[in-house]
Amino acid sequence: MKKIIYSLLFLSTITFFISCGNEGEKVVDNVKKDSAQVNTPEELAKLNEAIEKDPNNADLLHQRALYFLDKQEVNDGILDMINALNIDSSKSEYYVTISNLYFIGNKTGKSKLALERAIALDEKNVEAIMKLAELYLYVAQHDKSIEYLNKALKIDMYNAKAYFMKGMNFKEMKDTAKAISSMQTAVEQDQLYYQAFMQLGILCAAKHNPLAVQYYKNAIRLNAKSSEAWYGLGKHYQDEEDYANALSTYKSLLDIEPNKNAHYNTAVIHLINTRKYDLAIAHFSDAIKIDPKYVDAYYGRGVTYQKIGDKTNAIADFRSCLALTPEYEPAKIELQKME
Repeated sequence: MKKIIYSLLFLSTITFFISCGNEGEKVVDNVKKDSAQVNTPEELAKLNEAIEKDPNNADLLHQRALYFLDKQEVNDGILDMINALNIDSSKSEYYVTISNLYFIGNKTGKSKLALERAIALDEKNVEAIMKLAELYLYVAQHDKSIEYLNKALKIDMYNAKAYFMKGMNFKEMKDTAKAISSMQTAVEQDQLYYQAFMQLGILCAAKHNPLAVQYYKNAIRLNAKSSEAWYGLGKHYQDEEDYANALSTYKSLLDIEPNKNAHYNTAVIHLINTRKYDLAIAHFSDAIKIDPKYVDAYYGRGVTYQKIGDKTNAIADFRSCLALTPEYEPAKIELQKME
């Protein structure tokens, strides 16, 4: 999880400048004419009807923009917010809403301007401050992101998400110690913070810190079907050469869902550590069933066939590797030796 990323294509061609003079813009008629149609959702139909009766009610336009935001109908939401802001440009929360619409429309510059305007109107608008910090994290301006997160924490020192986001900034800045410290503070404030426990597991596992086990288990406690938590725990056990627990953990993951990496890692353990070649072949094969282009699984299965003296199947797997990736050197080497 590198960043929180929204990928919706921005559909609107409307230009909107966040400034004190935006009241002068022409108000665009965005009242829905289909409120009487059967297929219009009830919530939207009621808003349409209310706005038709009172088109200069900024709060109603804002409510409908929030509806469009929830449905990710970006251009309709922006139209409503332009109208609302032309009627009343004094409300900080309006700028937060249009910022969110711009952000999911991949208009980060306009999103930033709207958030700055929201904070100018209300310097204690924590939502706006946090979203601006998130935006700076999104574009990898970590110092600015941390600056705004600290502002949010001055207003609310128990803000778990602010500590989490500081941790993500420090993680991307390669300052693991501060990242762990921030994430630990986040879970102190919110003991149900799944993503913070996951990040702590990842960060501690990278440092071969045994605390990784407990952090991953806390994440699993909060989400028993989390494939990322089960896999992270299994991989940590494997990296620490605790193969019995690694196999058990991968099995728990595979009981939840087919997972090519869990199958592959299980196969590797059986190939190298337990030397149970039949199980290794079975799990490499399961990984290939999930992903027929899994080159490493073909190679691993080929090596396993070599171990049991099955030259025909070994050659077939090494050839499959090269058919998928002609420059796969380990398969080239083994195939040359066998042929």
